[in-house]
Amino acid sequence: MTEPLTLPRRDAPGALSPDWRRLCNARAAQGRIPGPLSTTARWCSANGVEPSTVDEGVLNAVADHLTTAGTWTDRKEAYRQVRCYWNAAVKRVPGWPQAIVQAPPRPPRPQVAAAVRPTARTLEDLRQVVASSALVADSDRPALVSAITSAARWLGRPPGELPASLRSLDPQLKALANQHAALGVSRKTVKNVKSLLRKALDLVIPRPALPPVSDPNALTPEWRALWAAWRTTVPRAYGPLSFLMRHCSEVGITPDAVDDAVAAAVADRMMACGCRGDLAVVIRQVRGYWNQAVETVPGWPSRRLTLGLSARGPVSLPLTAFPPAFQRSLEDLRTVARTGYQPGVTGLRARAEARKSRAIKGDDRRKKDDGGRKRLRAASVEGMCDFLRRFASWAVHHGHRKLEELRAVSDVVNEQVFVAWYDAYRDKHVPAGEEDMPRKPAKTLHNVCGFLAMAAIRLPLEDAPVVADLLPMLDCAREEHETYGELTPENQRKLAQFAIPENLRALHEMPIRVMEYLESERQSRTAAGETPVTLRMALTAAAAMGVLLLNSLPVRVLTLSGTRLDNVQWPLSRHADGAVAYEARQTKGKIPARAVLKSWKMMLLSIYRAHYRPLLGDVGNSFLFPRQGEDKPMRAAPFSGLISRVVARETGLAMNPHLWRHLATKLLLDEDPRYRDTVSRLLGHHGAGRREYGGVSQDQAAAALETAVDRIRARTPSRARRTAKAARRPS
Repeated sequence: MTEPLTLPRRDAPGALSPDWRRLCNARAAQGRIPGPLSTTARWCSANGVEPSTVDEGVLNAVADHLTTAGTWTDRKEAYRQVRCYWNAAVKRVPGWPQAIVQAPPRPPRPQVAAAVRPTARTLEDLRQVVASSALVADSDRPALVSAITSAARWLGRPPGELPASLRSLDPQLKALANQHAALGVSRKTVKNVKSLLRKALDLVIPRPALPPVSDPNALTPEWRALWAAWRTTVPRAYGPLSFLMRHCSEVGITPDAVDDAVAAAVADRMMACGCRGDLAVVIRQVRGYWNQAVETVPGWPSRRLTLGLSARGPVSLPLTAFPPAFQRSLEDLRTVARTGYQPGVTGLRARAEARKSRAIKGDDRRKKDDGGRKRLRAASVEGMCDFLRRFASWAVHHGHRKLEELRAVSDVVNEQVFVAWYDAYRDKHVPAGEEDMPRKPAKTLHNVCGFLAMAAIRLPLEDAPVVADLLPMLDCAREEHETYGELTPENQRKLAQFAIPENLRALHEMPIRVMEYLESERQSRTAAGETPVTLRMALTAAAAMGVLLLNSLPVRVLTLSGTRLDNVQWPLSRHADGAVAYEARQTKGKIPARAVLKSWKMMLLSIYRAHYRPLLGDVGNSFLFPRQGEDKPMRAAPFSGLISRVVARETGLAMNPHLWRHLATKLLLDEDPRYRDTVSRLLGHHGAGRREYGGVSQDQAAAALETAVDRIRARTPSRARRTAKAARRPS
């Protein structure tokens, strides 16, 4: 067989033989065809291999093609993917050839009775058990003994002092994985040692098993009802939540009694069963899936879990708790930042300064006072004063200042307090053995330095020595921990997927494709006499409409989730354009945002509002993405996760709502580098908020984005006819 390096697309004429075309159509009716299975069909068609003659040799040849073409770098993993998807198609697709390729069966795990199971209290005991136990194969014994020895050596303690418990050793081993370079090994080696250590612990620690959910006795009636509601909401049941239900059913815990202690017991049992290899991940998943169910599943207990969340430090003191002298000093600083002149100045100079401040109109950020300090916007003034209150509270709580001795802002805005805060912050956020601070903590550090500098340069003249000592220290702290000037490497990798025009086309056509199959499913359920719309369908439609709005106007997720029905300008005609507009108070930058929505987009929004939105909230809810039981919108974080999951499921793209802002910037600047002002106007940055004559409007910026996207999509096969047909479909 001659293997072509490049295979034609599956939908290209002649790419598939008639038999393979029939099988692929049957598989496509059940959802998107996985890549390895599509490659198998195209490779076999190109090389004249009929479906009935596929065997292990053919699948090996397909794996070789995937490796040679650069799709996969691991030959073994490529073959495993091809074989797994073939076996899945045999079970799911009617008429698929039965020539299934089975993996060699795994040897059964040795069953050890509890009475004869050996015991070990320390790693030294465990090492002796492994060295002498007949349950360990001779070929595995050296690796297990070596793993126990390596773990003890890396932890810096004799094996006789370390407990034979993965629950106790897991946090320390996880820390070692982050310090693998100091140990002279790779991260993979640390993970292998941890896996071998778990295998050794299986000899002395039984794994308590639970019956599968399919067992009628696995869940109590209360848990069974919640299980059914969860499966209706979410396409698949996540393992940690399923494990929690079965554990609580076994020990007799009702749903209303689940709290952090129960979640901790579930996490410990999952670790003992070997279901997960990382305790922190187990705790995060149990907590996250439970809290997601609280938000989305009807009838779920309302108590949220907080297990694993970092404990809050001392609460910031209210302003009224500070001495009156400190309050007056902070109010004077507020006046200086807002007006630009020092309070207490009398006579002609005071009247001149007051007259000058009253005469300023429009944007006064470019106006300077006599000391050369610019006047701050109201939001910046409030942010600075609130930060100073919290910074002073930190100094009081940690013993660097006494509350009753605070007399002025300079008592906390000085070199001594900042150095104490910086040392504590650096010790908390810089990983052991490294010098660089992660990006988000470094960004917070820069914000702290910025607020302190804003306050220091506006202190009274008698505090000039304080300013002279503090400002160089703030500059040193900023230079020591740099932040990314542009995109993070992770976001750069995510945006790289849009170098392929087909991916951008898939993202922008996702809302109409999702609504097409949701409408088809709704009509089928109606004809069958079932409930037309399920909660799962409504949530999927909400995510699709979120993507539709982000494609037109990339606002922040907090603004998107808080979209009201009256933010959408609904047209009177079915074929008329509409718009989405946000007031200044709804955006982070306090700048209004608006974009025109084409008629087909308004048609999709109307279908969503009529058939899917009522299932998400009460009748009187005024939000486009409502929250059940309250006149509030969906919380931003769950809504963001919902959009990311639906986009990944429908398009295979890794996206989050905030990445739409970076994508819009990339698309506009790639189209024309002169679009920088347009980008600022579209994203609502303050650089575009200054007074201009003949500047770019918000509608024009959104239209420029729409035009850029249309030009890129024109390079790939168009679906305008399908789009127009969907827009004309009655709701």
